[in-house]
Amino acid sequence: MKQRFKKIWSALIVLIVSSPLAFASAPPVVTLDEAIEAAEENSISLESARITLSNAMRNADAVMKTFMPDISATASLTTGAAFPGQNPASAGFPSIGDSISEPAFLGLTASASLNAEFSFTGNMITDGRTRQLQKEGAMLSYDSTWSSLEEAITTAYWNIAAQDAAIKSAELALADAQSQYDNALESYDNGLVDELSLLQLRLALKNAEMQVRTLQDRRSIMVSAFSDLTGIEGDFSVSEFPGLTTLSLPAPEDLFTQYGENTLDVKIARNNLKTAENNVDTAKLSTYVPVISASVGYSYSGSGFQKYQDKLNPYSNNSHSLTGTVAVTLPISSMLPGSSSSMSIKDAEDNARIQALSLQSTKDTLLESIREDVIAINQYQSNITILDEALETAKMSYELASQSYDAGLMTADDLSSARNDVLTAEINLLNTELSHLQSCYSLSFNLGIDINELFTSYASSEENA
Repeated sequence: MKQRFKKIWSALIVLIVSSPLAFASAPPVVTLDEAIEAAEENSISLESARITLSNAMRNADAVMKTFMPDISATASLTTGAAFPGQNPASAGFPSIGDSISEPAFLGLTASASLNAEFSFTGNMITDGRTRQLQKEGAMLSYDSTWSSLEEAITTAYWNIAAQDAAIKSAELALADAQSQYDNALESYDNGLVDELSLLQLRLALKNAEMQVRTLQDRRSIMVSAFSDLTGIEGDFSVSEFPGLTTLSLPAPEDLFTQYGENTLDVKIARNNLKTAENNVDTAKLSTYVPVISASVGYSYSGSGFQKYQDKLNPYSNNSHSLTGTVAVTLPISSMLPGSSSSMSIKDAEDNARIQALSLQSTKDTLLESIREDVIAINQYQSNITILDEALETAKMSYELASQSYDAGLMTADDLSSARNDVLTAEINLLNTELSHLQSCYSLSFNLGIDINELFTSYASSEENA
């Protein structure tokens, strides 16, 4: 037993020595919340959805522009002078007349007009509702993009955390294999260990080194994918993999009844149905409501003439006019069966029925997803109990194998196999806990609630105790 404690201390020393800078320059820890905040700033897809939302909100607030008339204004001003041998009419001022024949004169002509036109159509009745639905759809699209990004980051983050835990276990196994090989090498030099046992321990050491390297390479790939999602670069670490939170979940149907109607997917499907129904109303109003057009116009024209030699007696001429029209257009042809407008109404009604079916399909899919998450969580919890017992058994077997090897009753190959069994059991348990955690996150996303709310609401009595 003393020799066993000696091996443990040797393993820990080797582990510390193998990474001398671990305590001197530890990389900063990035929390999950910090990763999500970084992704919010760097995600192209989220920025695109944000711009779309901003555009929809601006259009929703500008509903009054639909009822604003088209207003236009024009103005012109003409001036000139006539010299000996010309009269005002020949100089471009016919309103003055041609009876004035002074040797020289000044003239000015001005005109201006102001027009306003307005048309009322049936689709203007539903314009405000259409803009509001577009705004709601853009908000839901933004939330969907954000939720998908958050789910991807969460999965990637805890994958790295689980990989770090696996690397630590593999490094401890490597340190133990290194210690056993070093002790065997010293015993071999003293003639206490045969060459076959030494070679077996050396092979086990190389396998342990390869295991650590393989896990580290996988982590590098995970970190690269995580950096692409969040924009976080450089050397960093993540939080420790959390402990198991056992849940006691109600039936999937009960979860759907409680949360289903407020989930994001159902809201999107419901908004699509409302939009389709609004399109039906718009198509009908555009077809059956007469088009009313109105216009108002005002115009002014004036001209003046003044002699150089008689500035106190100018001549002038001006006029004003105001016009207005109202027209009503009856869409008689569009009301006939088989017309393009009639077909548009039928197409809109068919799309509304499709969206109603899509809403029901979305609810059915959500219920099935909740059911799969609940089954997976319960199954993983049962497997974790079994794997936890298997790990304890593997540790006890390795302890007995180590004692048997020290007593010369077991080969080095058998000892290495027992150690590998411990590492395999640890990784199997870790992977199952990771799958359990990811299923919990999947359920929280499907229910539209925070993971902490899920844990708080449905933690088993053992967890609460």
